[in-house]
Amino acid sequence: MLESITVKNLALIRESEITLTPGLNILTGETGAGKSIILGSIRLALGERATKDVIRQGAEYASIELVFTSKDEAVANKMRQLDIPTEPDGSIYINRRIMESRSVAKCNGEPITGKALRELASMLINIHGQNDTQTLLDAKNYREILDRFIYDTKSNEFAHMSSAYREYSSTLSELREADNIDDNREKDVELATFEVQEIENARLSLGEDEQLEEKYNLMKNSVRIVEALGKAVGALDIDNGTGAGIGVALRELNGVAGYDDSINELIGELNTAEDIIRESLRSMNDYVTSLDFDDMEYRQVEERLNVINHLKDRYGDSVEAILQYATERKQYIEKMADYDAYLEKLRAKEAAAKKAALEAAHKLSDIRRDGAKMLEKRLIANLQSLNFQNVDFKIDVISDDEQLGVNGVDDIRFLVSFNVGEPLRSLNEVASGGELSRFMLALKALTADADSVETLIFDEIDAGISGKTAWSVSEKMSSIAKESQVIAITHLAQIAAMADTHFVIEKNVVDDSTVTQIARLDATGHMNEIARLLSGGELTDVSTANAKELIEQALSKK
Repeated sequence: MLESITVKNLALIRESEITLTPGLNILTGETGAGKSIILGSIRLALGERATKDVIRQGAEYASIELVFTSKDEAVANKMRQLDIPTEPDGSIYINRRIMESRSVAKCNGEPITGKALRELASMLINIHGQNDTQTLLDAKNYREILDRFIYDTKSNEFAHMSSAYREYSSTLSELREADNIDDNREKDVELATFEVQEIENARLSLGEDEQLEEKYNLMKNSVRIVEALGKAVGALDIDNGTGAGIGVALRELNGVAGYDDSINELIGELNTAEDIIRESLRSMNDYVTSLDFDDMEYRQVEERLNVINHLKDRYGDSVEAILQYATERKQYIEKMADYDAYLEKLRAKEAAAKKAALEAAHKLSDIRRDGAKMLEKRLIANLQSLNFQNVDFKIDVISDDEQLGVNGVDDIRFLVSFNVGEPLRSLNEVASGGELSRFMLALKALTADADSVETLIFDEIDAGISGKTAWSVSEKMSSIAKESQVIAITHLAQIAAMADTHFVIEKNVVDDSTVTQIARLDATGHMNEIARLLSGGELTDVSTANAKELIEQALSKK
């Protein structure tokens, strides 16, 4: 559930906080007061692209914070998957700060990418605005609507369809590639044979290049290494270098050792230092001896590296990649050795894969037809409750094997008649704006019961309706609000009267600056706002009395 929205320096909002409640939350206000800013702020907080234009004039940044609570284990699992810490009480804090050059989003204090934020948001909230109704005007969306309705109980069949089609598509691509091999086949095989022979002649072994590079660098820099070691040996020489100084120090200390026992400790330390220096000198001399490379060995290492680097330039950036390339080319040679048999085998494989994909598609078609009957029945009932008394609705599932794709072979059509005697016609051809809004609301109502998303937002879904139909819509929203939290932006008094919590959005001038302010209404404010909606602005005794009557009527219908 969405607990609260805090907005700062966004468009006309200086700073505002809304504490929401379960049930039906209604937002009303004059046209231009900023109702769309609230919905826009939620979309921005949940990852919608932001521009610096949304920042309030004179402010350095805009920020939005949404606070959700969720006990859904699927949400907690998603957060763990995204490496977002979870709170013991299920609180989810989403904050987005928008600056002129960039924006930063965090969830429970941890930075989160826009993609991850949208993934999480899809499990927390479902926003339906007027533009979303346009999905009903595009017949391409009807299959997705039907599939969403049946997916939860048939997810395995959808996954099987996708897997079967990918296998068919992959095999088909391989077959097309093979069919395109023509007169160049001999040349291709000849080239592949040369490449394999060149790699095999090199007798490569894994890790060989790293060992040779290390040895080559040592050989190449051996002169500088020997020179440095020579200077080091000279500096530590016991007779003439630092070592000689230790000998002098020992003689001096031995001469006064009888005066204080502590001097013997110093003598011991110097003796130890002398031993360490002698040991280091032996080690350095041994290392110099080990660097005695002859020119022939140096040239052999250099030539071997040249061979390996040549192969890397042609076949891969590592010995492992070169050997893998050789394996693939040998497999190609084997295929081409009996090209006709290979092609026939591939055609049989493609036919079997297509058959399997079509079988999966036909099974999915049957599932869709069964689901379509259920959706028809339930949607008609919902539409009738929204004052479509004479509605008839049918879903056609038209299958065409020639249209085989990752979603099967079906084209889905929504056919509707809103009036007695009218033939069924495509929804996108006959529905008006208000009818589309109610149709979408009926669909939302169907998914609200089973949908794990706890919060639904409707932005003026009541556009183009009034009177008895408005009451039907308000009752449907109230019904949905018993299962899910509903937030609705409306201009209709009938819907506002059904509110469990009512907010008003106003635009005022404060300190010579226009600001949008949001306030939660008490019972009196609720009634006055409904009276304003009824009268068009001016409160009168009649509009107040009508508002009171509307509220009483709404209470009786809850």
